[in-house]
Amino acid sequence: MVFSCILAFLLSLAFCPLVITLCRRNNWYDEVDPRKIHTGNIPRLGGVALFASFAISLFVFIVFFRKTPVKAVFPLYIAGGLILLCGILDDFFNLRAKLKFLVQIIAALIVACSPTYFDHLLALLLPPVVGRLITFVWIISIVNAFNLIDGMDWLCGGISFLSILTFALIGFLDAQNIASMHFILSASLLGFLFWNKPSAKIFLGDGGSQSLGYIIAVTPLFYSNPHAFSFNQCLVMLLVTSIPVFDVIAAIWRRKREHRAIFAPDRAHIHHKLLNIGFSKLSAIFFLLLLQVLICLVVFATYFMPVYSATVLLLFAIAFVSVIFITFHYLNRSVNLRHLGHLEDRPQREH
Repeated sequence: MVFSCILAFLLSLAFCPLVITLCRRNNWYDEVDPRKIHTGNIPRLGGVALFASFAISLFVFIVFFRKTPVKAVFPLYIAGGLILLCGILDDFFNLRAKLKFLVQIIAALIVACSPTYFDHLLALLLPPVVGRLITFVWIISIVNAFNLIDGMDWLCGGISFLSILTFALIGFLDAQNIASMHFILSASLLGFLFWNKPSAKIFLGDGGSQSLGYIIAVTPLFYSNPHAFSFNQCLVMLLVTSIPVFDVIAAIWRRKREHRAIFAPDRAHIHHKLLNIGFSKLSAIFFLLLLQVLICLVVFATYFMPVYSATVLLLFAIAFVSVIFITFHYLNRSVNLRHLGHLEDRPQREH
């Protein structure tokens, strides 16, 4: 596994500049608009380099070391392939939001209708219909949450790296085969993050961010004997994804309140709010990544705790993240009222 991780890191490190060169030759850049933070032409096909290095390294691990990192759950692989393919096509052709959402619905349905779905909530065994419905909503929510949080250098990639590495460590301690896949993906992400560091030379793009969200969303479904994800599985997953999840919940609430479409753009995501109240780009990134480090440490610590003590700690941590989001929401409103005279965070047209 160590060899495959090193290979994944080196391949990702090498593939990113190749993709950057290819994008520059063909003018494949992320569009600049008023709601985005970056300026200049930045390639957005980082997901191609990331998952190419991951796939090759995983193939080497399986073939040469004769080990299967995860059990064969083909519907989950098919759904993940659809998410990745649609995301990459969107990076090239800017697909309509409704079409992307339709593909996400199909992918989520494939998983929810498979034999593998969320079948319990804390100590409650869920009826199959309810479990499949929760699985369906969960996958769509996390895919979009990670896509929306990808608005700043290192942010989506960093949160994904920390989350997947945490799963890898827990899986390793729990003797789960999926740990090897997570370690290899973490190594690929580390290579990508070198080129995505501020100021980024390449972005994940929809192919990268949505696929990472999907992988994190379905991770518990790969656990065959989930010691670490048994009783507190739902709380663990909610906490690990709390930054992008709370951000997307706030976005939906905000747009509904203002009678706008759910997919309408604005400048009120958590990273926008931090910048608006006075954080520099670098300090905003480090603040959010430090928060994710604390989240992952809590999740890792609960593995060694009694069940109910772990439950209390996880609930406290979720409440703590909620308070942070609420605090920055009101700080942002105060800044807008003071400097703009209104509460809007919509991108303004340039004249």
